[in-house]
Amino acid sequence: MTTQLRHRAFVTMSEASRFPTDSGDEVLFVVESNSPRETKAWGRRLASLLRGGELIGLTGELGAGKTCFIKGLARGLRLREEDILSPTFTMIQEHHGRLGLYHIDLYRLEAPTLDDMGLREYLFSDAVAAVEWFERLQEASELETLSIRISYAGASSRRIEFRAGGSRYHALVGELRRRFS
Repeated sequence: MTTQLRHRAFVTMSEASRFPTDSGDEVLFVVESNSPRETKAWGRRLASLLRGGELIGLTGELGAGKTCFIKGLARGLRLREEDILSPTFTMIQEHHGRLGLYHIDLYRLEAPTLDDMGLREYLFSDAVAAVEWFERLQEASELETLSIRISYAGASSRRIEFRAGGSRYHALVGELRRRFS
């Protein structure tokens, strides 16, 4: 039996204008997820477009769905979803699938820098680096990043915002929007 996931994707100018990019072009894609299953599906969709070397910065409140999204991302990279745990205590987990995945959690660090814990090595590798609590990284605003903000939109629904942080990610967000909206 095949179940089709329904999703809503939308972009408004008022939302897009809050996220200017270096080139002046706003590249923003916003979707609503109505369940953890849909949140994981968005992770899988994104994974289908990745080639390696991407830096994905995830932000959102505790329990918003950052790790849930990464579980879907991992599945899309041919990793076992159940191997993806919140890395709050280990901080960095390394996984190997279609592409390597570094799952990094900065929650327990107050204001880390790229040179702390060898983060520079992980973030600028050929693997996909998915960083939870990315906003805590001191240099976060200076890096080209695919930013994903997950926020509560209701008791069981989430708003997922994909934003291109730099020219490298403009095409990626545009392709995500073209294929899945």
